[in-house]
Amino acid sequence: MLWEPTDPTTALVERFGLADLDSATRWLSAALLSGWGLRAAGVERILISDVNALAWVHTEDATVVVKVSSFVPGFARLDDIAALVGDLEADGLPVAAPLPALDGRRRRVVESDRPLSVAVHPMIDGDLLDVDDVTAVGATGEVVGRLHVALAAVDPAPFGHGPREITGDLREHIASGRESLPEARAPRACARLGDLLETLPDLDVPPQLGHGDVRGANVLVRDHQVAALLDFDEVSVRHRTAEVSLGAVLLATEFRRWPPAPLAAQRAFLDGYGGVVPLTDAEHGWSEALRLWFGLTQIPAGDDPAGWAAAVEQSV
Repeated sequence: MLWEPTDPTTALVERFGLADLDSATRWLSAALLSGWGLRAAGVERILISDVNALAWVHTEDATVVVKVSSFVPGFARLDDIAALVGDLEADGLPVAAPLPALDGRRRRVVESDRPLSVAVHPMIDGDLLDVDDVTAVGATGEVVGRLHVALAAVDPAPFGHGPREITGDLREHIASGRESLPEARAPRACARLGDLLETLPDLDVPPQLGHGDVRGANVLVRDHQVAALLDFDEVSVRHRTAEVSLGAVLLATEFRRWPPAPLAAQRAFLDGYGGVVPLTDAEHGWSEALRLWFGLTQIPAGDDPAGWAAAVEQSV
């Protein structure tokens, strides 16, 4: 299990209709052979997160990562995302596009005791982003900039309302949750955020389609460069300054490890992005506000072992 304190076998049965690891292995093998013409030689592991699962499967030629979703209402959106990532790969972006099935589609519905949406991705060689590797962090910003340039030309309508959508008035979006911010634990940051909300001009760039979950766990690095930007399942419409600002704060987060990114890494990421997509003055101002706001929302109610309160106070 990625996040939840749930028995994985129970989750496998209840969420995917697969009785146990052996049953899952047989189902995966049949799905790969019938849909992609790939012969499985073994399943290394299966990772479950909510209604999604990832399986690392060894085939005769290579290891692939199989993504499975049991959320039927999301299947059409996942199909569109898979096609989009294929287009991004064709444009030269470092992404792990789903492999085309025998029928040309990049996702297929395969039955267990219920319909499951399946995509097969290549296994990319690389390590998770290290925020102390300033070269790699800057390169990550550049890749996100290139991604935004490509996505600006994409009609967002087929992707519906993504789970990380941030549109409309950012001032209202942030102000609506200010009462719940831990002012006593980060007084300078809260005061600075209040000042910015009162003085910042309206944004002068409209929202556009974005990745939706830019952070350390979704960046693979090889030789100080981005080998792949992963996991486009949360593609959403948002202000580009929101995507890069929140991504900067989350650069060090992985799975169950959730620390704030050092300021040097945040600056390197934003500088890399700005070298490809220069932000307007208004976007720069809102970037500060967004980074403060998101850092403040990460401060836990109790103990703060990761140091979020200290990090957001230091940023002022």
